[in-house]
Amino acid sequence: MNNWVNYTIITRPSYITFECPFCHEEVEVNFDEVDFKSDYWGDGAWCDCPKCGEEVEFDDYEYD
Repeated sequence: MNNWVNYTIITRPSYITFECPFCHEEVEVNFDEVDFKSDYWGDGAWCDCPKCGEEVEFDDYEYD
């Protein structure tokens, strides 16, 4: 008899990338440095651009 079971692999994001709307640089920010409005990522988030220091507010996202 076979006792195989299905399983789930849990992943944790490590960083995000975006083009800053102020300095127009492509930047990478550690996921832990992003402030989310709630536990649901779709509610929006923000962080300071590491290139120019401006506060960037995020809207929609893609998960890669």
